[in-house]
Amino acid sequence: MATTEIQGMLARLLATENLIVEHRQVATASFDIDRRLLTLPIWDNVQQYVYDMLVAHEVGHALFTETREWSKEEEYKDVPFSYVNIVEDARIEKLMKKRYPGLTKDFHKGYRDMNERDFFELKDKNVNKLSYIDRVNLYFKVGSFYDIEFNDAENEIVTRISNAETFEDVLVLAKAAYALHKEQCEKATQSVSENVEGNTDGQSDTHQQPQQNEQQSGGEDEGETDEPEAQDEEFGDDDMGGDHHDSKIDEPQTQRSFDRNLEDLRNEHASSPTYITLPDVDLDKVIVPVDVISKHMSSLYDEVRADDGSNQGYWVRGFDEEYREYKKTSSKEVNTLVKEFEMRKSADAYARTTVSRTGVLDTTKLHTYKYNEDVFRKVSTTTNGKNHSLVFVLDWSGSMAHEMLNTVKQLFQLVWFCRKVNIPFEVYAFTNEAWVFSDDPESHRNTKWRKNDITIDKKFRMVNIISSSMKSIDFDTQLKNLYLTAASFTYNIPTPCGMGLSGTPINEAIICAGQIAKQFQKKTNTQKCNIVFLTDGEGNYSGMNVIRTGYDDIERECAVMVRYNSIIRHKSHTFDCNCGGPSLTDALVRAIKVDNRNSNVMSFRLCQSSDMISLYRWYGTDAYEGYDEMKNELKKYGSVSFKGNGFDRWFGIPIKNLSVDTEFEVESDKKSDVSKAFRKMHKNKKANKYITKSFMEQVA
Repeated sequence: MATTEIQGMLARLLATENLIVEHRQVATASFDIDRRLLTLPIWDNVQQYVYDMLVAHEVGHALFTETREWSKEEEYKDVPFSYVNIVEDARIEKLMKKRYPGLTKDFHKGYRDMNERDFFELKDKNVNKLSYIDRVNLYFKVGSFYDIEFNDAENEIVTRISNAETFEDVLVLAKAAYALHKEQCEKATQSVSENVEGNTDGQSDTHQQPQQNEQQSGGEDEGETDEPEAQDEEFGDDDMGGDHHDSKIDEPQTQRSFDRNLEDLRNEHASSPTYITLPDVDLDKVIVPVDVISKHMSSLYDEVRADDGSNQGYWVRGFDEEYREYKKTSSKEVNTLVKEFEMRKSADAYARTTVSRTGVLDTTKLHTYKYNEDVFRKVSTTTNGKNHSLVFVLDWSGSMAHEMLNTVKQLFQLVWFCRKVNIPFEVYAFTNEAWVFSDDPESHRNTKWRKNDITIDKKFRMVNIISSSMKSIDFDTQLKNLYLTAASFTYNIPTPCGMGLSGTPINEAIICAGQIAKQFQKKTNTQKCNIVFLTDGEGNYSGMNVIRTGYDDIERECAVMVRYNSIIRHKSHTFDCNCGGPSLTDALVRAIKVDNRNSNVMSFRLCQSSDMISLYRWYGTDAYEGYDEMKNELKKYGSVSFKGNGFDRWFGIPIKNLSVDTEFEVESDKKSDVSKAFRKMHKNKKANKYITKSFMEQVA
């Protein structure tokens, strides 16, 4: 897990709320109380306990510092912020250590480390010669490493700071500390003036004359005095200034030094990441309902079927027959899956069964009492297993054209299996072409526009092509029409309007699938909703919402490509990703699982055998350790199945092994050709059985 995510988690745990945590190229950590935004610098070479201490400190502000603008209150408007900040730091750190005793060690070790690195710039300095507020600052941060002295008046305020509980206490004590500081400054100034006057009175005329001549010499030094510098080193440079509290002279030296040195820890070469968020998609505007698409398909193909004289009608009727034959031949495979599924369910139920004895005698065993002590009745208790639902997401992109029919065949076997074992399911195809089903696709967005959200194209749609809620006759009709649509991309069959192939907006589909699965799980009252993607490649590059100023100095909403070094922020989690490609896709999968904690997200990837290595290294959990095992699996079964980082399971299917109904075809009667054809058919069937079996195991 990345350090940024760990620290973000720590901050949220300590604060007991979903704080917004960002790592940026800033000088010091800060907390925006109103926005609940914790900003952390990108530090380099920082010990873990120092990191934890700094995070805990800022969380202390989140928990205990009030949001009101105290500086505008008449009573406290003349109190410098630095004084309030130092007293408040002491209070919140005390309260954090009180709430989380384990942090005491982190604060101690953290400040010790910083003191050893001279963050407060105390080398060769007498800490007891520093100003009062500097000594207060050191006392509450590194006081255990120094013997800091206070007089009675100073110590009284220090004691009250140690006992401060509320922010009102902080304001009162900051005011008292500043008043004492001004009093000390006035006394020091008065003492210096008296010393100067005394020395002047005691001097002879011969000593006064050079001073007067020097004052009258003019030039660049005209107007300057030869008055000795104020001998106030014990108060520091920032103790002179009286009521001018906004001047740097009132700011503690130690805190300035600390902030400056902390800034030096920043990794200057690191760039601030771009934080992007998931949009809240209006699914009503994105989803094309299954009844709409089924009527649309039926109206087209019924008309074509009825035309006996057309060439297209001939092809449609031919593929109708092919579909019926395929359904018949697939029943054996589906029934085998169902049988294995029921066996696994029984085995799982047996594993969840506990047997307990009762105090009631089993009369059927009484005759065995001489050699059997177990003569009591037993009660078997089986805990409830989890019931599942499924959401299939099909890639409806141009690159799928030549493999769409075989992919749909694979899909049919899965949905037939689900229907037989009573698993609720929905099947969606993602595309940018189905916008024609909207009344006015250009007049609205699919999401409410928010800065830094991932952009969802207005034309993006999730077409609900199959549903388990359909009646049997409607279900079979829709599968037959979908079979024709899949074949239309390579054969002389018309494609329904709006069902043409498009790009690959898989990232947008992932975001929508997360919301769909959450709603579907609630609708079906299931405990797990598995999400299954069927695709043949990576998605399009995704955009994010930004505001740009044009040449006319007018700010406009627009979209830019998701950049390198981006972080997805979703609720209380962050996920590192790069510009597009596998990294963004994987991060989005991990993000939607935040809302679907009991769900598995799986992917069926159609690709060349040579691409399996890249697929495994991009998405595999053991990208290099399990490489040899993956190669052996591919050689043995013709397909691979492995655990992913974001996707719970990956199923890699070489395109050459995709056909689920490979026939036994031989080129000649030669023994070698027969053997070759048999091996080919056996390999393809073995690959398909392996994939479907692996999928069934995940569901079971």
